[in-house]
Amino acid sequence: MVSLVLVGGGHSHLFALEAFARHPQARVRLRVVSPTALSTYSGMMPGVLGGAYALREAQIDLARLARRAAAELILSTVVALDPATRHLSLADGRHLPYDLASFDIGSLSAPLARATDAPLIAMKPFAEAAAHLERALAAPRPRVVIGGGGAAGVELAWAIATRLRDRLGSSVTVCDRAASPLATRGAATQRRALHALRAAGIAWRGGVEITAVEGDAVRLADGGAIPATLVINASGAAGAALFAAAGLPVDGRGFLRVGDDLRCAPHPELFASGDCAVLDSYPRLPRAGVYAVRQGPLLAHNLRAAIDGRPLRRFRPRRNVLALLNTADGAAILSYGRIAYHGRAAWWLKNAIDRRFVARFG
Repeated sequence: MVSLVLVGGGHSHLFALEAFARHPQARVRLRVVSPTALSTYSGMMPGVLGGAYALREAQIDLARLARRAAAELILSTVVALDPATRHLSLADGRHLPYDLASFDIGSLSAPLARATDAPLIAMKPFAEAAAHLERALAAPRPRVVIGGGGAAGVELAWAIATRLRDRLGSSVTVCDRAASPLATRGAATQRRALHALRAAGIAWRGGVEITAVEGDAVRLADGGAIPATLVINASGAAGAALFAAAGLPVDGRGFLRVGDDLRCAPHPELFASGDCAVLDSYPRLPRAGVYAVRQGPLLAHNLRAAIDGRPLRRFRPRRNVLALLNTADGAAILSYGRIAYHGRAAWWLKNAIDRRFVARFG
């Protein structure tokens, strides 16, 4: 009997569970460790915050999917692992042995700045952040500052601006070191994003660095300040501390280093995918959910191949990937390489893709 533990209910692991549900393997003991029985689809979170979806519409029933795959769902988190003895330590005190283990636990928010008593919310993990945001946005006249002008930051800004549209005295500002929003995308996408931010009444502050978060403002490196009653950290990601603590190879941000086959080279019994991992061959690959989704079928194949002793496949990310950004006005920005479009058709496409993904594992 081969003991396989899937740590986390991320996008890639959904495909792995689906594969075991479709093609059971009698000699595999499959277990899933997740803090919740519902897996939140990150692509729909801005829509949830903007009121386009109920939270439950953006969640996948992990418990039901685990049952279909004949897997045991363990509601806990892994706090440590010992590659030498092949044991996982859980937050509830239990220890799980494994022959193979796969991690798809997402990432954490990298520190934004020195903070005092201001309400500072980190956007990862998403489900926890959403609950904090709902409470914070209920305050009178919120002045929101978002640190980070990437996809997560601007989508949050549009969603929150829609929520606060009729709230007198409220404001939304997005800050980033880059001069333009969505700096990793094409110039046409950046222009459309900047126009959409301004159209929504959102202030863009590019080329600035937040150095401190205080009770009523954020302080900038140039000596300026922006009034703030709520600060959201969407500036970047960091890996879970448990990888480095276990002596596993990590990059400078703490992400577990894996090969193109999604395996950790010094410990081939360990796999990782999605935002918690970094590919040695593609160290600058953006942290985007589309890559976790694309890694899913390959991870499912490779886990089963490792069990059977068959060759593993290699992940080859595409140079350009489609991005669909919800502008929370009934439209979305479609971005693909140098191509950019902002309109309702892009929203219809995004809505269809997102709902189809959730329904697939429902």
